[in-house]
Amino acid sequence: MTTRPVVFRYAPSQFDLDALLLLASRLRQQPCSCNKSKPPLAGSLNWAIFVSFDDGVEWAFRSPDSGRRAFLSDEYTSRILASEVATLEYVKRHSSIPVPEVFAYSASGDNDIGVPYILMSKAHGRPLSTYGWLPPAHQPLAEGTTLLSEWDKRKILSQLGAITAQLSQLRFDKIGSLSHDSAGNFTIGECLSPWLTWQQRDLLANIDRGPYDDETAYLESLMSVYIAHAKELPMTPHAFFAPIPDPAEYPSWASFRAAASRWNNFVAVGQKIDHSRNRLAYCIAGQIMRKMIPRLRSDAPADEDGGGGFPLGHPDLHLGNIFVDDALNVTWLLHTRDSSTENPLVAAFRAVFERAASGGEPAVGPGTWQRAAMMQHLQRLIRMLSTRDYHDFAALYALAHPGQGGGKDDDGESAARDVLPALFSERARRDENKKLLGELGEDDWPRDEVERQERASFVRPSSPATQEKLAVARKLTLLAEMNERLVADRRLWRWIEDAMEDVGDVARV
Repeated sequence: MTTRPVVFRYAPSQFDLDALLLLASRLRQQPCSCNKSKPPLAGSLNWAIFVSFDDGVEWAFRSPDSGRRAFLSDEYTSRILASEVATLEYVKRHSSIPVPEVFAYSASGDNDIGVPYILMSKAHGRPLSTYGWLPPAHQPLAEGTTLLSEWDKRKILSQLGAITAQLSQLRFDKIGSLSHDSAGNFTIGECLSPWLTWQQRDLLANIDRGPYDDETAYLESLMSVYIAHAKELPMTPHAFFAPIPDPAEYPSWASFRAAASRWNNFVAVGQKIDHSRNRLAYCIAGQIMRKMIPRLRSDAPADEDGGGGFPLGHPDLHLGNIFVDDALNVTWLLHTRDSSTENPLVAAFRAVFERAASGGEPAVGPGTWQRAAMMQHLQRLIRMLSTRDYHDFAALYALAHPGQGGGKDDDGESAARDVLPALFSERARRDENKKLLGELGEDDWPRDEVERQERASFVRPSSPATQEKLAVARKLTLLAEMNERLVADRRLWRWIEDAMEDVGDVARV
């Protein structure tokens, strides 16, 4: 049996490497090759390999994951790829932002190469993710990783602020995603942002996907898809009233590991994450956020943000798709695939943004920046990428309702987090939400299946140590059912840790 070269690790069987090399050679009029012994790069949505020319130039070939690795339906994969190409072309034509040059593409697999793809210039420099942005809590930096200084970070952020300011000047009359029409002209079509397509949301029915004529319609759509997700799609690992422990919240790595273990045990009992009560909590969060829409709208006043219309935005700007050279100059931005026009209040990098957008004069008022902070929390919540949904919601609620739970508590967190349990309980008692809970409960697992899943969640379930952990988790579950104000956050886990240490001290006396 012949083993396929490692370069084909993520490629479907119909991928024709020879056809790719023939295309690249014809486009550049030079011979080229591909190192078949080098494994492809892989991200959350795509795999990539590199084509090398005899003069040292390299091109990148990127194709969406398919089969079991596919993140989106074939239909949306095709639409998003075509939109990314249109966005790259538009940004390159109308700004100085460093983005790849596209040499060829196909939005479907109906081509000689056999897969949808983008063939483009290779990024210069190295990903910002290869540097240490923040010192890891309680753990050493990975070997070979350089921790960035405050000066380094300021330099990078000021460049990103200038880039964001350029994007903010690329404005359109609708909210949606860029594409080409049948005549090859740029147009704004359906919104393909991650908020509406990722995590199986592309499969949800009855969602208005745009393009949107105003912010209200766009924000209403975000709330609708968030609530629909809570009703219909997998929720792992999100438990609204039990945020996942964060290492920075604990005095030591051992303390964090203990909290994470207790969190796992707690959510395993009763299979809380996909249970109807947890789904209802997210639905109620969506209901409350929907009431915030008037506070989230900017209405794009010309004297506030520098002009009407909706600016182009990069929805997935993170350390992995920002490239820098050895002097920390930003050389490349990747993954504009989900870019769309958006609410003009998405947080920019304030000082440089203002200077770049207005020639040194303040371009936005304080109200704009406050709403930008609200949008930042909202987008983290809507995408369900955060492990701290409860804390993000508390921060958003405090900004939207400064007279109700504003300010900080003794731990430096938003004081709104102590107001929310009662607010959610009051809403849960409303007739419409009682009815909704009943409907959601129809999809809860039967008791015997819940118990089977519980046992499967614990290693050696019959051992004394596991039985003790299970007993603690069940007592906490009972406590949560009796006390509607209980939030299983760091305060609970550190209290349990202190209590267990006290018990151990007594036992040793």
